[in-house]
Amino acid sequence: MKFSYFNKGNNIFAITQLTRGLTYLLSSIAPRFSTFLGKNILLRPYGNRTDNKKLIAPEKELNLLTSMGIAHINLFGKGDKVIIVSHGWADNSQSFHQIISSLVAQGFLVAAVDHIGHGKSTGKKSHLLGFIETLELLIDFFHEEAVEVSAIIAHSMGAIATLNLPFYLLKDKKIIMISSPIKFFELMFNKVEQAGISSKLLERVLVDISAKQGKRWQQLTPENNRDKLALDITFIHDRHDRYAPFSDIESFIKGKENLLIATEGLGHRKILGDTRVIQNITKVLAV
Repeated sequence: MKFSYFNKGNNIFAITQLTRGLTYLLSSIAPRFSTFLGKNILLRPYGNRTDNKKLIAPEKELNLLTSMGIAHINLFGKGDKVIIVSHGWADNSQSFHQIISSLVAQGFLVAAVDHIGHGKSTGKKSHLLGFIETLELLIDFFHEEAVEVSAIIAHSMGAIATLNLPFYLLKDKKIIMISSPIKFFELMFNKVEQAGISSKLLERVLVDISAKQGKRWQQLTPENNRDKLALDITFIHDRHDRYAPFSDIESFIKGKENLLIATEGLGHRKILGDTRVIQNITKVLAV
């Protein structure tokens, strides 16, 4: 049984009170089994592991050991300053191929992450805490190698993961957040309910995976990371993004509109390959 947070239709399984009721009952009478079942349904990206695009060949490849498996990193270019690019749910590092080419041409070393369960990384399951862990480990790796990480460019769920990094890891970097789903958890719960699955099943999964890392999933909301707006941060967002409503980003940065670059008609993912967006990224990095 496949579940997609990016399904275009309203019906994924059968949207009925019966299926929601059954999954609610299961969560109540069999919490351990329902958590196991929920992980297998809700934590599988089901995206293309590769996009079959002809990328520039990476200079090196790096494998990081995480608590969930091996995260694969492609390193492009030979610069002495690193820019990390972090993709979103059910995507992979190849989604940044136009941006990577531009950054390499500008003399940067680009570290393109395949998060666990995505791209060339191991595993079939993934979640926000896994994204966060991989980014932390990658930044620590470069710190130990005495290599400067000058910027992080992140898309969608990768952006929410970046926003959840410790302040000290972000304070000396340029942060570019593209198509950020500000109401991340609200959107997840809505999609699960639309699919005819009880939100209690998702909550059990979130409680389980966050408790294992000593956190509460409610701590991971953008609202709890408003202090990051004081950083050198830029949001790029399309006014017609169907998966991350533009009104949410407007509300989040209210009073700090200078942090936002708005686009028109690019949607959630096409925005990554837009020439004007790439030009804006270049300008942000040059300041």
